[in-house]
Amino acid sequence: MNNQVLRIFIALVVLGGGAAVWYFGAEINAATLFPKEGTAGEPATVAEPVIVKQVTIGGVERDEEGKLRKTYGEAEEAPEACPT
Repeated sequence: MNNQVLRIFIALVVLGGGAAVWYFGAEINAATLFPKEGTAGEPATVAEPVIVKQVTIGGVERDEEGKLRKTYGEAEEAPEACPT
């Protein structure tokens, strides 16, 4: 019985450690996304998978300063498909 409790405890510790690594990895791979130039809006911190999708469909570009900016305004809809 004692051996089974130890195995469950170790499994839970490993599972909790994996969840913590996943969470902190997602936080580290986040980027700040700025609104389209000339439009009002606050910069937002966005996870990397969202940025990758937005870049793929043409919704995000890098400006002259190297910042990631949306290519659409707050009132406009984001692109839905790749422009090519």
